[in-house]
Amino acid sequence: MALSFTEKRAVQGSMKIFRPKSILQLILIGFAVVALPLIVALIYAAVSVDRLAAQSQQLISDAVRATEGGRVLVDQITEMERNLRQYQVLGDEKLLHVYEDNRAVFSETLTSLSLLPLPDSLRHLSNHLTEEEAGFYAGLPDDQAALKKIKVSASFEQLANQARQIVVLSQRLIDEEVEKSLESAQQARRNLFWQASTLVPVVLLLLAFVVILIRQPLRRLDEAIRRLGGGDFSVALKLEGPRDLEQLGERLDWMRIRMMEVEEDKKRFLRHISHELKTPLTTIREGSELLVEEIPGMLTKQQREIVELLHHNGVQLQKLIEDLLDYNAATRNPGLNLQRLRLDKLVDAVIDEYKVAVMAKRLWFEVDLAEVTLVADAEKLRIIMDNLLSNAVKFSPNQGRIKIKLCRDEMDAVLDVQDQGPGISFEQREKIFDAFYQGSAPYTGHVSGTGLGLSIVREYLHVHDGTIEVVNDGGEGAHLRVRLPLQQELESE
Repeated sequence: MALSFTEKRAVQGSMKIFRPKSILQLILIGFAVVALPLIVALIYAAVSVDRLAAQSQQLISDAVRATEGGRVLVDQITEMERNLRQYQVLGDEKLLHVYEDNRAVFSETLTSLSLLPLPDSLRHLSNHLTEEEAGFYAGLPDDQAALKKIKVSASFEQLANQARQIVVLSQRLIDEEVEKSLESAQQARRNLFWQASTLVPVVLLLLAFVVILIRQPLRRLDEAIRRLGGGDFSVALKLEGPRDLEQLGERLDWMRIRMMEVEEDKKRFLRHISHELKTPLTTIREGSELLVEEIPGMLTKQQREIVELLHHNGVQLQKLIEDLLDYNAATRNPGLNLQRLRLDKLVDAVIDEYKVAVMAKRLWFEVDLAEVTLVADAEKLRIIMDNLLSNAVKFSPNQGRIKIKLCRDEMDAVLDVQDQGPGISFEQREKIFDAFYQGSAPYTGHVSGTGLGLSIVREYLHVHDGTIEVVNDGGEGAHLRVRLPLQQELESE
């Protein structure tokens, strides 16, 4: 995923504030950051549910105790009324003591009810019952004869009604508390739902941040390795992130410096050895040309064959050495000697140079050149065409056909070179442009190539802002397509 400038600055800032020692530690920290909101949410949900359950249980328990207390009061009032009536009939003093015992239980029950967290209506009714019963007890006469004559039923019926109202209100309280518990449970469920709805995007954002935090240093590492693999040693490698990754970046930068030194040594070696070989080879070529022209004297038929073979291979070796020199020049930031030229005439001139090779292999050129004028370096374009035609001729079978087409495509000049040779496999399409890569195509000759031709073509096209590609059109042989921009021509006009 592509990162914006703000995200990159945020990630870099977070890395500077805290730098973990390893990628593993960074992953564990990221996991903790993502898991923390979930853990907090689970704890909150558990505490909320536990608190709701405890509250509901307590409220219902108090309401049930109030109901049981009301029923006990009704029973005690009935017993107290029975005791007094029996005393009025029998006149037994023991019945008064039983009445006193039941009244004590009655008082204890009222005291227990007063300690419960009851609503005001129920508490008021309980207090009123206490006062009524206390008033009735205080109004009892001490004289046994007078006690036998009082009307007990009316007073106790009023007390019993009040006790029954306590039972009714308590049961109603139970129903209300159950309903409130259900409403609280539904509200808690809604709260948990909204918390989860809010938490999910927060967790996803944290997860995205952690992924960016982990992926960013790994992405920089991947880019650094790709630059090294692509042969770009100019950019220093500096990785920011966990300490083990920074150490890996330091080792990669050390390897970059070593590879850059090796690359420079290779280029220096190629440059020196090419120059050293060119001087004696020139002498050999000149000597072989003198022998071919029979200036030192007449040659026999067998001697002439040997001399011509030496001369031919001398030419091939010189071509290889020139390829090495051209490759060194192409990889050392070559300058451009720009001039207006006709690309079709340049291509036609290079084709004329291959008449001898064409005649030797009885090849057939199918040429279609449109008139194209551009501003470019003529010598470098000539080398590009020479290498493309050299490969086409080299890998074409006897009596084969080579197609060369030049046209304009919007703002580009397009040059196609297609032969009937063994072609280029899919696995080799990128490798054939690497230096010294010769592929697996069969080629028979006295001297094999260096594998630098297409590398030189790519480098010279690069300085012209051009490209080269392998075209897969289903035809036989290799099909290479070169594109050169025409903007320079438009700017110069």
